[in-house]
Amino acid sequence: MVFAAAVALSIPAFVSACAPPTTNDSTSSPSASAPSGSASGSASAALSDKVIRVGWKSDIDTLNPLTTTTTEAIEVQSLIYDTLLAYGTDLKEEPGLASSVKREGNTITYTLRDGVTWHDGTPFTADDVVYTFDLIGKNQLGINAQYFTNYVSAKAVSPTEVQVTFKQPQAFDPGLVVPILPKHIWSKLSIDQMKKFPNENPIGTGPYTFKERKQGQVVAVSRNPKWWGTLPAAGGISWTVFTNDDIEAQALKNGEIDIIPQVPPTVFDGMQGDNTITTQELPSFSFHHIGMNVSADPKSKGNPLLKDKAVRQALGYAFDREQVVQLAYAGHASAGGSILPPAFGDYYWEPSASEAINNNLDKANALLDQAGYTTKDGDGIRQTKDGKPLEFRIIAIDSTTTDVRTAQLFQETAKKAGIKLDFSTVDSDTMDSTVYNTEAPDWDMFVWGWDSGTNDPSYLLGVPLTSQIGGNNDVFYSNKEYDDLYAQQAVELDPAKRQALVKQMQQKFYDDSAYLVAVYLKKLQAYRTDTWTGWVPADGGIIFNFTRDNYLKAVPAS
Repeated sequence: MVFAAAVALSIPAFVSACAPPTTNDSTSSPSASAPSGSASGSASAALSDKVIRVGWKSDIDTLNPLTTTTTEAIEVQSLIYDTLLAYGTDLKEEPGLASSVKREGNTITYTLRDGVTWHDGTPFTADDVVYTFDLIGKNQLGINAQYFTNYVSAKAVSPTEVQVTFKQPQAFDPGLVVPILPKHIWSKLSIDQMKKFPNENPIGTGPYTFKERKQGQVVAVSRNPKWWGTLPAAGGISWTVFTNDDIEAQALKNGEIDIIPQVPPTVFDGMQGDNTITTQELPSFSFHHIGMNVSADPKSKGNPLLKDKAVRQALGYAFDREQVVQLAYAGHASAGGSILPPAFGDYYWEPSASEAINNNLDKANALLDQAGYTTKDGDGIRQTKDGKPLEFRIIAIDSTTTDVRTAQLFQETAKKAGIKLDFSTVDSDTMDSTVYNTEAPDWDMFVWGWDSGTNDPSYLLGVPLTSQIGGNNDVFYSNKEYDDLYAQQAVELDPAKRQALVKQMQQKFYDDSAYLVAVYLKKLQAYRTDTWTGWVPADGGIIFNFTRDNYLKAVPAS
């Protein structure tokens, strides 16, 4: 999921949103007053009206699960919608809407829970699961479509059993990531309508119901008293957008928010020693990168010189990732390379010294010399034979200070290879609409990031698939060999053989250099010790992760 960043607000607008409108309670929502022994849910801890207040630098892009690309939106949606299976804080599989699952050959059979209802009171049925899987699988809709390449069908074999059939056995179970949608709502829309549907009042089966959204300021949810699982102690959750690192940190120190999922490195260092705040530096499944517009669409307004791999590789050789680690991240990251971070363990591929496309200006200049890009005008900027300069636009989100600094450092080193980068900043909404403009993408390069939606390599590997152009694919990369390797690993059940395919994919994408992965992030998180307890550290983060369990298990501090 792409990291978004905060929408730029005027200071007066920001100040009014500094403390979430939900304050410390959720009593304005009827779901907060439900008794702990509600008909569907049970409670293991005393229910509270208190709200978990999250502060982050980002606004969600949409509440529509079929069109979202940002981690922020998926974080919120994960509390509103349920999946068939889920991840615990140990990142292992656990039951969701399905109480059990059976995988046999080409089929996956889910046994569904009884007595589950949608937030509007409509009973949840097997037909909702069949509808959701068919909707994504047969129409290749959304970011989860990459898991449905071999999809054949889904059918309700009984009122509480759904059998999903694929052409071949699947290495990854999509039940872990696909939010189940209510058929009685979504079936009224055409596919074209769904792609434009804002879903302003989302109805799910999840532990929280939608309460409000003030664009660029706050999103809030309230506890669902009829949820099928153990009711969470928190009466609600709110996520407030901050546009300034220092103001966000001060809000945590002042008790206006409870937890920050992404603390900027320099701010993180400054929080050490505060006995009201606990900081965590955790491994992650995340990276930030420089993406290059390699669209082959004639309507693309990107500089076509970036379609030359020699130019992209030269930019890679001109890029000093260790410098970025030290100067942009204050050492709280590691130098990037492959599209999969080291947290993926045996699936991770690291280029050897001879394969590394990084911090070698001699190679950058030699590569451009060989490709015929020379300096002619005395300004040090290389040109093509017909006089077109190697000059590119690069954008970053204004409130993401690490990305801004990364772009500035890259601008300086690229110049030493005779490449001019014209740097500008944008707000998060502009970044999203600019980069994902499939009609006529009008940009050359960006600095942004990805957070994996699972601890399986398939999510991040699926980002640059041809089929994800219009979905997750943010650089319009298209390579049949890469696509074919993805299809092979998706059905390879032998771990060693799958690892070999996955590493081959990483090497291929790295060599093509449509991404220059700058850094692998460390999740820098901070929370107050006097408001909520029970936070469990996890690889990928306490929150802002593909497990939602910490939200569900946190309890008010005594």
